[in-house]
This record gives sequence, structure tokens and C-alpha cells, in this order.
Amino acid sequence: MNTSIIIFTTYFLFILEVLLISQSFFYTRRERKIKRPSYTPKVAIVAPHYGWDDDTAKHVTSLLNQEYEGDYQIFFVTHDLDGSDYDVSYPHLQELVKDVPNADVYLAPNIIDNDLPRSQKVQNLMTVINILPQDVEVIAFVDADVSIQKDWLSLLVTPLQDNSIGATVGGRFYFPQTWNFPSLVEATWVNFQMALQGDHWLTMVWGGSNAFRRDFLEKGKILQRWEQATIEDLNTTRAVRDVKKKIHFVPDCVAVTHTSNRTLGQIFEFTNRQMIMTRHMGLWAQWFGCLFLFLPKAVLVIMAIPFAFVGSQPGLLPVVFIPFFEVIGFRLCCRNLPQWLRDMPNVQDTLRISKYAAPFSIFLAGINAFYAMFQRKIVWGGVRYEILSATTCKVLGRIKDKK
Repeated sequence: MNTSIIIFTTYFLFILEVLLISQSFFYTRRERKIKRPSYTPKVAIVAPHYGWDDDTAKHVTSLLNQEYEGDYQIFFVTHDLDGSDYDVSYPHLQELVKDVPNADVYLAPNIIDNDLPRSQKVQNLMTVINILPQDVEVIAFVDADVSIQKDWLSLLVTPLQDNSIGATVGGRFYFPQTWNFPSLVEATWVNFQMALQGDHWLTMVWGGSNAFRRDFLEKGKILQRWEQATIEDLNTTRAVRDVKKKIHFVPDCVAVTHTSNRTLGQIFEFTNRQMIMTRHMGLWAQWFGCLFLFLPKAVLVIMAIPFAFVGSQPGLLPVVFIPFFEVIGFRLCCRNLPQWLRDMPNVQDTLRISKYAAPFSIFLAGINAFYAMFQRKIVWGGVRYEILSATTCKVLGRIKDKK
């Protein structure tokens, strides 16, 4: 075993990771200093829903109380079931918006019962887009399971006055409410992605918090891309690049998802699904980065540990320090989070604990990338899909409830 080559390779991969993080870190610092003129076009907020829990009503309320100086209308949308029933979220949404003049609830057709060639979420979004009023200038999207601040809409919309920007995107932050190991690993896996967003070509659109001008529907051929697609946001990412526009990351626009008591099986299913979609949507750089940056580094560290400590190869000790550097690096990334988020109750304590899961999360991302080489099928929202290409999927049917 050539210790010099192993040490050089491990630290080289780690330095590449640090360079990516640093680029985003300095971008965030610059972006927060920029003061843009007011820009308040009429906005349609599209909020797809599936299921209901104790936090969802709070998320809906925060969406209804946005501090936006222009006009905005909220289109909540869920789907029917078997033609005579509907998702559990439908009556809850109707009750919450019944006295709100700028909010409505819509039902999309169920993809299984109507034999539609796209995912249910994509169908929900298309149902709303096809009925938008003509005077809507900007379309914003937000997931049902995220908590947002009162300035969420303003932060997403304001940069769109720059015609070089094709879409804006906010950050995604997982806030585990319990400190069990799988929840912490999942949280660091997700939260680390914010450190890879910036003003570079790796920046991606996330469907849970993004916006674009309405004319981009035609310029980017959005509906054509979504017609038979599994996922909307990665197609939007490709569309922005194809029209030579920028994806603008808004660092202070962070949507928070509260999680708790996750299991290893759940996080493997979730992270594998994300990576499978990334690879088969053709976002090769992100997938290659995880496969050839994170996975080899983690494997080398694991291989070095027994040799370094049994005494046969003590020169490998520098490799064993890499996980500690990952912990420090993740903690530094967290210092780049918005101040309002860092000031939330229990956030700092959770970040201090979750940083120790960072090495495991990075290794998991590498495993996810490797797994994605051999799998095209995913389960999402109780439905199984096969991803055939970036714009085409095969709906395989509902999964049976586990008893």
C-alpha cells in the first residue's frame, strides 16, 4: 500500500470539496450586500399538496401572510382519488382559505385512474399553470412541507428584474426535532447542498422554493418538458441552461422542513431517489461529483483506519483526520446560514450535534451515486415510477400498503 499516493488522493479530493464550498460561501457574502430596486409584478404562487400533518396548517398560514408589496394569488392544488374521493389535504385547505380572497384550492386528476404519463406532482402543477390569469407575470412554487418567512416571496421575485436570470431558487434546510442518528444524517445530507449553491454552473433549481417569469414557460418549453416527466425542478434546471440564462440562488430565502424519528430505511429511500433522479435527468456534474469526489474519499478513509491504528501503516494517520475536517467544514458552512435561521430556538444546539453526522452523510451521497448507476425505478407519493429519460417516465402503479 503506497501511503503517499493514498494521502495525496484523499486530501486532493477534500481540497476540491473545500473549493466548491468556498465559492458558495463568498458568493453568499457578496449577495447579501447587494441592494436591488423594488420589483413587484403580479405573482401566482403554486403550492402542491399531498397528505396532511400537524405542521401543514402552519405552513399554509405563513403562505397566506406574505409581506409582498405587489399583488399575489395562491393556487393550492391537490388531487382526486378514484374520481369520487380526494386527498386528505383538500378539505383542510378549503377550510383555511374560505375567507381569503387571493387564495383558491384546486383538484388535479389522479394520474393512475386517468392513465396520465407523468408524476402526480407534475400533474398538479400543470393543472394550475393551464388556468393562470393572463395578468400573472411571475410564477413561484413552494412545497407543502416547508416553513417560510414573511419575506419569502419578495426575496424570490426581486432578482427576476434582471433579464439574465432565468429562475431564482431558495435554500432547503432540514431541522431534525429529534437527535436520532438517521435524522441527523439525513439533515446534514440535505443541508450540505446549500453549500454547493451559488453563481456557478452547479447551481440547481429546487422545486420546493423557486420562481421564474411567466414568459419562461414558452421560452424554456416548460410544459413540453413536463408532459411525461417524473420531476419538474430538474427539468426546469435544464431549461434555464438551454436558454443560456442563470439560476440565481437567494441565500436568505430558506425553507425549513421539520423532521423527526427518521429510520435508516426511510433515509436510504429518500436519498437514493434524489440521486437516481439527478443522474437520469442528465445532471451529470452533480452525480459525477458525488461518485468520484465523495465516494473514493470515504472509501480511502475507511480502508486507512485499521492499517493506521494496528501499527503496520502509521503513515496513514493523516488520512484518518479527514472526517474531523469534514465536521469542521460543515460547521463553517452553517455559519453562512441566514441570521434569522441561526437565531431560531434549538437550531444552534442541533447544528452542533448534527455536524458529527457530516462524514456519514458525505459517504452516503457517494453510495447513492453508485446505486443510481444500476437503478431507474423510484417510489414517490405512494406511486412507483421508472425514469426513462429526462423528460419521460413510466408510471408503474400504486404501491401496496405495508401491513
